[in-house]
Parts: sequence; C-alpha cells; structure tokens
Amino acid sequence: MTFLVVLLLIIGVIVVMVAALLGLSFAAGAHLNSRECPRASRAGADPCAQCNADRDWYLALPLWKQNITAAWWWANRVVCAGKGCR
Repeated sequence: MTFLVVLLLIIGVIVVMVAALLGLSFAAGAHLNSRECPRASRAGADPCAQCNADRDWYLALPLWKQNITAAWWWANRVVCAGKGCR
C-alpha cells in the first residue's frame, strides 16, 4: 500500500511539473510575441497574415528562445491550422 501511495505521489509531482513548465513556456511565448512580433494589418484580406508573421518571428528567434517558447509555438500552430493556414 505504501508503495502505491509513493508511486502515485511521484506521478502526481511529475504531472504538475510538466504542466507548470508548459504553462511557463506558453506565457513566455505569449509575452515575447506581444512585445516583439509585428502585427499584420487588419485591412488585409488574408486571414493567414498574422499566422505567417508569427511563424517568421518565431523562426528568426535564437535557438534558446525557440526552446523557451515551444509550447506557445505549438498552440499557435494548432490555432493557425484551425483557420486553414499552413
């Protein structure tokens, strides 16, 4: 019984740590993107213009910043794919 409690505690701590790291990564990406990335003009008819601007901004980042903002990148790609963008 003690073994199961310790095992569940370890699994719980791992899950909480992964969730915290993903949350921090997403928050860092959202903050850096809002501060550094150029906004696409609203007058344009292309719904993928902002997705393309975000992609170009992310790919121009140094590798360490890309690693820090990876969770934001994947969430942004899912949103853009939902809009039909590549």
